[in-house]
Amino acid sequence: METFWLFLICSFLFALNFFITKKFGLKNVEYEIYFEERKKNEGDEIHIVERIYNGKILPLPWVKSEFEVSASFFMENAKNYVVGDKLRYISIFFLLPYQQIVRRHRFVATKRGFYKLDKIYLVTGDLFGLSTDDKCYYVNSNITIYPAFLDLKKHLLPRSSLSGEVVVKRHYYEDIFHFAGIREYQYFDSFNRINWNATAKYNTLMVNKYEYTSSGDALILLNIQSSEYERKEVFNKNAIEFGIKIAASLAKECLDAHIPVGFVCNGVDEETLQPLEILLPSQDKNQLLKILETLAHIKIQVNDYFEALLYQVLRSYNFRELFIITSFVNKEMKDSILLYSSLGVKFTIILLEYDEKTLNLESENVRIFMAKQHLLESKTK
Repeated sequence: METFWLFLICSFLFALNFFITKKFGLKNVEYEIYFEERKKNEGDEIHIVERIYNGKILPLPWVKSEFEVSASFFMENAKNYVVGDKLRYISIFFLLPYQQIVRRHRFVATKRGFYKLDKIYLVTGDLFGLSTDDKCYYVNSNITIYPAFLDLKKHLLPRSSLSGEVVVKRHYYEDIFHFAGIREYQYFDSFNRINWNATAKYNTLMVNKYEYTSSGDALILLNIQSSEYERKEVFNKNAIEFGIKIAASLAKECLDAHIPVGFVCNGVDEETLQPLEILLPSQDKNQLLKILETLAHIKIQVNDYFEALLYQVLRSYNFRELFIITSFVNKEMKDSILLYSSLGVKFTIILLEYDEKTLNLESENVRIFMAKQHLLESKTK
């Protein structure tokens, strides 16, 4: 008989515990989570803030929150929580009646991008884990991580020079009225620049060298395709990420040199999944931030073939200077470059992958630079 009453009491307590947990577990519990910062740079420290409040007299022995962020958010001792490209983070709280707890989680943003917090799970239960109550919270918090800047002198190798030519300086026009000395003849130099007196003196062809003056607006074009026939999926995403850093660095150098600059690419917006619109050249004080914002939002997914974008830009706008950051140059791109360079448009092509055929494009109006790290990789294969 005693066993029966003991069993009955235990069953009643278990049922009561189950009822209280299910009925009141997460009742009057306030929870919010958000990025403390909205804009940061690649490599910066960022913080995710959790706030939880127990607004009832019933204490909560434990509450578990679980959320996912990008695995590019580095956190020490978090290896066990990485699942694919996501970092799963778990917090455990003990809440007394009417108690509030605020926690700041510290991460390092190791990669540019647009990141969101959207779905969070809360679970609570009794002290013995026999009964639980759970809830899914939908939040809307995001952060934009701007790409890091590169030292272009260290990362780009000019095709026609071994002396560390400055890529933005080459994007100026030589001013025929400002003589700056002489240099050795190169195959793309015009014959009317040959200095015959200096040629006779040094016994080799020498040409006049002139100061550079700004030629007007510049546009940076980034090709999201890592190979010619990619339609949506991009295989070599690392090369494109490197190209994004180059684009950010070029934009900064152009604006530092007082050159109005714009940007366009054949990718899509990570936030809206719509094609990225052209950002027209400007010297506005916020232009660099606008370009960085666009670069951060790039989803590495092809929206259109790059040759179509290049042709559209050349046909629709009257830019005199174009930076093209690409992994390849196909026949259609080559034809457009040859045609418009013959009409006076200046091109600077930055190759993310070594392509010997493209090097032959260099001329007076076409400069070619190669990404050093990919050049070295190709030579070691």
